Amino acid sequence: MAIYPGSLRERITVQVATESRNGLGEVTQAWSTFTSRWASVTGLSSREVLLQGQAKADTTHRVRVRYIAGMTISMRILWRERVLEIDSLLEHANRSEHEILCTERIDQ
Repeated sequence: MAIYPGSLRERITVQVATESRNGLGEVTQAWSTFTSRWASVTGLSSREVLLQGQAKADTTHRVRVRYIAGMTISMRILWRERVLEIDSLLEHANRSEHEILCTERIDQ
């Protein structure tokens, strides 16, 4: 399952959460850019979600991108001003690509 360069048409930004303390000593969370890449982003039908074997029925998108060293499931993706929370992070083709199953977060 190789990624063809022509299929990477969407620009995504992978973000990582950072924690800091405010003036009251409370922990606050902010998101900062980890990397930006070209990717293939497709919506998933409910049938595709079931075929993927995902326990979460609200998985909505599949993102395919060339392998990103250091990427973890605790990160998130920004795409077209949308926030995609990572449900599953799969490595394919001997670490040459990632397949990422995501849920679009609506409550912003």
